[in-house]
Amino acid sequence: MLHSAGMIARQCRGLAAACVAAVVFLVGCSSSGSSTPAVCTSVTNLKASVLDLKNVNVSANGISAISDQLTKIENELKTVKSDAGSQYSTQINGLSSALSGLGSSLTAAKDNPSGGTLTALASSAGAVVTAGNNLVSAVSSTC
Repeated sequence: MLHSAGMIARQCRGLAAACVAAVVFLVGCSSSGSSTPAVCTSVTNLKASVLDLKNVNVSANGISAISDQLTKIENELKTVKSDAGSQYSTQINGLSSALSGLGSSLTAAKDNPSGGTLTALASSAGAVVTAGNNLVSAVSSTC
């Protein structure tokens, strides 16, 4: 009878160890599965700023409103780039290039506000919105 009790005790210890291992595994899976990658949060902020650029009313708020959004989007793109690492480099470079074009158009419109420079500014803003949407779409598969 002592022999049976010893076997039962060993089996219980083995079962307890298996349960502990299962709990550790499940806790590890649930914590990694429920956390959202940082790039998801940063791209959500970027998306809001790109949408704000799209909705800027230059007649009511002036060209400086575009300048403010440009700065905000550039800063948020830096965060996205940092959070994404080497992922989405094509889309990040596309948005960076579009932002550079917007900066140039903005400078031209400030220096010489005319129909031509304002049309170029609107076109550049549209390119930023398109490039921003491309980045958001690419990242959405991760989030």
